[in-house]
Amino acid sequence: MIRKNSFKIFRIAKIDIRIDYSWFVIFALIVYFFGFSYFPRVLPGTSIWLIIIITIISALLFFFSILFHEVSHSITSIRKGIPVKQITLFIFGGIAQIENEPDTPAKEFQISIAGPAASYFLAIVFGAVWALSRQVPAIMEPAKYLTIINIALGTFNLLPGFPLDGGRVLRSIIWKFTNNFEKATIIASNIGRGIGFAMIAVGIVYIFLGAFFNGVWLIFIGWFLQSAAAQTYSQVALERSIKGIKVKDVITTEIIAVSKDITVRELIDDWFLKYKYGKFPVIDKNNNDRYIGIITLNDIKELPRDKWDITTVGEIVNTYIEEDKVEMDTELYEAVKKINTGNISALVVIKNGRLEGLLTKTDIMQFVRIKSEFKS
Repeated sequence: MIRKNSFKIFRIAKIDIRIDYSWFVIFALIVYFFGFSYFPRVLPGTSIWLIIIITIISALLFFFSILFHEVSHSITSIRKGIPVKQITLFIFGGIAQIENEPDTPAKEFQISIAGPAASYFLAIVFGAVWALSRQVPAIMEPAKYLTIINIALGTFNLLPGFPLDGGRVLRSIIWKFTNNFEKATIIASNIGRGIGFAMIAVGIVYIFLGAFFNGVWLIFIGWFLQSAAAQTYSQVALERSIKGIKVKDVITTEIIAVSKDITVRELIDDWFLKYKYGKFPVIDKNNNDRYIGIITLNDIKELPRDKWDITTVGEIVNTYIEEDKVEMDTELYEAVKKINTGNISALVVIKNGRLEGLLTKTDIMQFVRIKSEFKS
């Protein structure tokens, strides 16, 4: 039930390193910038083949710098007893999927500061290469650029707005002095939104001044920051509203399931159009109603219409995996995090192979809405 918008390339310290498809956009832009603008300008007269080699090596070291930054966060997190599932490189850089929030301000501070410290360390390494290769421009210029970019990466991430590292450092400090994690998160998130909107404003000014590319890039980064900060704020508000609520208090136990043996045409006519739901659990009626997985409208949209009458639901169902499972006594907010981080359409409670309950985002939102109306 997990949408594959990224793919694994290798593992470091038992952490999956993945690349989001959006990463190829920034990779292409970086290669274009290095190969057609920066290196031809700073290395005039250099052969095209050497420019190509320098461009490829520099682009890879550029992304190695981002990966090194995120791996430093992850290794520190693991050493503090907090597992890290994966690191994903995407259009705006990289993100480590740390499974749980730190349980003390000290852990938060140490994990957060590790990334910028790693970037500054790489800046020192590349800076040394820069200083020692002044007689070899083909080495000096890439080292110079990588020194500057790592200083910029470390410094940018130290801006005191969530979800940047500096925002997490700020949260850890506020958390330490107030002993209130929620309050610290809200303050850091609001500052993060402010920084994001400020970057958008500066980007608009840049566009009017003629620096179109820089302006658009600032607007994109600013939008991403304020969106991430706003999402964090919403998550805290959600956690407040469902604190103490268990999955069993929300989960749907009266389930309308479909057989894996019916055709897609029958599914559309007799289930989707009749019940108006966006997804249905699929069972094997010939095997004691064993649960198989979830079928959604999106799954059907990917199937050509001329195959609706000859394709069974069992052939296209999103097959159940253990990561889709949740226990009845799990805190609801933990289930929400599992849905969001895994991009899962629904969580299920399975007992002896059979489906006992189903938890969807719709169930959660309806519960929160009704609960908030009783409080008003």
